[in-house]
Amino acid sequence: MHEAMRTELGIFAAACLWLAACDRAEPRASAEPAPARAPVVPSVMSVADSTPVSPVASERPPESSPPSKPAGSEPAGSAEPEPELTLAQIEPELEIPQIPAAPEDYGLLELVRPPPPQDELVMHALAGYEVVAIYSEPDIDSPKLGYLRLGTRLKVTKKLGTTGCAKGWHALPTGGFACASKGLVVDAKRAPYLHRPPSPPRMEEALPYRYAYVRRWNSPMWWRIPTAQEQAEADAQRAVREATREGKPLPGEPSNPTVSTPTAQPAQAKPAQAKPAQAKPAQAEPDLGASPPSSETSLPSVTDDVASVESAGTSKPASASGAKVEPVQAPAASTGKTEPAPEPEPEPEPIKLPLNPQDPWLEKGFFISLADKITEEGKSWWYTSRGAYVEAKAAYEYQPKDFSGALLSEESGFPFGYAMVKEAKIYELDADGGLKVTGKLERRTFVDLSEEIEISGKAYMMTPDGGLLRKKELRLAEPQPVPEGIEPWERWIDVSLSKQMLVAYEGSRPVYVTLVSTGRKGTEEEPFETPPGRYRIRSKHVSSTMDGMTASDGNYSIQDVPWAMFFEGSYALHGAFWHNSFGRVRSHGCVNLGASDARWLFMWTTPFLPEGWHGVHAHEGSPGTTVIVRE
Repeated sequence: MHEAMRTELGIFAAACLWLAACDRAEPRASAEPAPARAPVVPSVMSVADSTPVSPVASERPPESSPPSKPAGSEPAGSAEPEPELTLAQIEPELEIPQIPAAPEDYGLLELVRPPPPQDELVMHALAGYEVVAIYSEPDIDSPKLGYLRLGTRLKVTKKLGTTGCAKGWHALPTGGFACASKGLVVDAKRAPYLHRPPSPPRMEEALPYRYAYVRRWNSPMWWRIPTAQEQAEADAQRAVREATREGKPLPGEPSNPTVSTPTAQPAQAKPAQAKPAQAKPAQAEPDLGASPPSSETSLPSVTDDVASVESAGTSKPASASGAKVEPVQAPAASTGKTEPAPEPEPEPEPIKLPLNPQDPWLEKGFFISLADKITEEGKSWWYTSRGAYVEAKAAYEYQPKDFSGALLSEESGFPFGYAMVKEAKIYELDADGGLKVTGKLERRTFVDLSEEIEISGKAYMMTPDGGLLRKKELRLAEPQPVPEGIEPWERWIDVSLSKQMLVAYEGSRPVYVTLVSTGRKGTEEEPFETPPGRYRIRSKHVSSTMDGMTASDGNYSIQDVPWAMFFEGSYALHGAFWHNSFGRVRSHGCVNLGASDARWLFMWTTPFLPEGWHGVHAHEGSPGTTVIVRE
């Protein structure tokens, strides 16, 4: 009986200890503070690094109680209090189910044919066009998987057929096929020559290229450095274009005569006529709204064949010095017949300028991407990453802007957000229950938070280390349910138009958060709002030139906009180095990101970019990451 009583007392004591531990358990706000998380600049992330890791509950070893000491071993009053038992010691730790891991080939491009063995890559190859398309099979009608950029070097296989490609198809080391008649230059003995190859993109940096801002209106962009004669002709054409833009008389035309008042001179007097200049034949005024005439010496395009590339630059400008002038005949004796008038002197053929066919004349405010700065015959030039030349005095190197969001750890969870006032004060409670300021946060500082509390009728959010921030000074991310059809391990993106915030998820777990700039309102005739909806990334580009014309902003052109991920038509997620307004609407419809944020998403989203490629297209076997755009 005594033994039974002792057993019951032991069970009762254990229950009391368990209840006491429950009573002592505190909310998250007062638990042991986790270290504060500062905004993280994304580190270098390879395709291998981007394999999703399933969140696993972190296991903490149970805390062992200190050994008991014999009674009387310490003087009275100095004995340590009995250690408190934790929940982990009273009952076993619950097992949290793991989220299934993604398949090993998740995000990789699905190929119809596997990549060739290493020993079959025996030919030297070079991307000789600005864009060299990569096909899924050695057939011109097969789907395009992506493309190479001008100057890319690689090893390929021997010729593998000629279906739709007269010079033959070659398999690439990453899989896919390129056509030797569509810009792939191959050589069995040595690496093909390319004069002044452009620099490859800087894949490990926030921006793949350097950029320059065009400061001078109507600056010509050349595909090679012009001769003195070509430069003189370009200067003359630029003068005409500038006069037209400014509404001034064209070169060689008389200025508008000054109109005098009627009393300033007699009524019979006529204003003197300006004597026209006796010079070269007048040049026709260019149609600024039309495309410039194409030249035999223009940059190659995807549809050109290699022969046209090899012959580029061989045509010579026509010379006016060879034009014949008919001699003027002396008047003959009158015979009653009218002599025919002499034929007019033929005009000299215009010089064909080797200008860039896509953007022959740059406007002020355009951006060009840079590869190098060179000097020839005492004149400095920008050499662009696309192989063109612009006078150095026409553009200056631009200092890019950036913004970086926060990489969330596996232990992170809602709530979190950004301080959105100029200076958000951090408070703490003093001994008397009042609030005192302990620090300040700059606008757009990321904050990890624990819970909301109310003090004197005002809402505050608590940080993991016990600091307090006014809730109204914060912009908090809103947790979103996993979209229908998304796997527990699948990656997807949530864009909030009202909060101008993007959260990247893996299943239900947020992994990255940042501020964005989506489309501004615009007008009824020209709306710019980013359309809400559910989309998938359709193509990804290390860089993509974006240009156009708007009624409100005029013409715009930005070469090599970084880390572009198109999800619907011309709407894309992309880096924006030319502004730092993230957190506010600004764009023409795209989702603008800081360059660091855009690069992180580019490396994280699917399909992953194969090594050496400049762009990749999603398809049924390799779908792009889901993008949710909501109000």
